[in-house]
Amino acid sequence: MRAVKLESVVSKNRRLSLTVPPEIPSGPVEVLIFVRDMEAQRTSLIGFLDALRSEPASTRSADTIEAAVAAERDAWDE
Repeated sequence: MRAVKLESVVSKNRRLSLTVPPEIPSGPVEVLIFVRDMEAQRTSLIGFLDALRSEPASTRSADTIEAAVAAERDAWDE
């Protein structure tokens, strides 16, 4: 079985239209629909931003942060 990810929008009349890539042969297929829960995403983002606001501001300089990021990236290559 092969999976192809496509994005589309369900219209107000509850219809969904998809155009598959040319390499997909005609014939029977299965379609799965994953509904994005936009309210949950919005709520979790607002919660995350609220949590950031409650944290104390960092006292590290930009140079210190960049050095830490560079050290982490260098560790990936080991």
